[in-house]
Amino acid sequence: MARQITDDPSDQEDTHLATLTKERDESAFRLLYNKHFSWVFSKTYRMLQNHQDTEEVCSDIFVKMWEKIDKWDTDQGSFQAWLNVVAKNTIIDAIRKKERIRESLLNVDADADMPSEYEDNRPTPDRLIESQEAQEILEQALAQVTKPNHRTAWILRHIEGCSIAEISQTLDRKEGTVKIWIFRCAQELKQILIRKGLQ
Repeated sequence: MARQITDDPSDQEDTHLATLTKERDESAFRLLYNKHFSWVFSKTYRMLQNHQDTEEVCSDIFVKMWEKIDKWDTDQGSFQAWLNVVAKNTIIDAIRKKERIRESLLNVDADADMPSEYEDNRPTPDRLIESQEAQEILEQALAQVTKPNHRTAWILRHIEGCSIAEISQTLDRKEGTVKIWIFRCAQELKQILIRKGLQ
């Protein structure tokens, strides 16, 4: 369904600045950058868990914003929603690249003896995102997950909303492996939250 411009002052400001940016107004671009950098950085760091990688990917996100701003259409949604998609796709591309490099260095796969009938568990932790305080708790717990690939798979599934097939393609792993990683991350998250007295 087409979405018209809302009465939200922030949306209206974004629409004005993005329209100017389409006309290659660099000052408008800088204002958009300053306004949205914080949440883009936070989103990126949550996925990559590395400051240097996060800074590089954030730069890529805003370069793409500048280069692809003509593809944003006010009838299709807010500017921030569009930028969120640009950010998500750029982060996924960075993860894919990192996974290819990692694969070339370490040819390690998940245990082959895990039963294949594991289905997607819907862990209680993903419901924590309903409030800012709970989201901070969840992000702290995610930072404690011992296996980065498990954490990445869980975030892609339960926070970014990617399908198992999409995650499988992104991480270059079989769907069964992805399901195992998500399951294991969910179990570890539960244990972390239990230790925090939250389960």
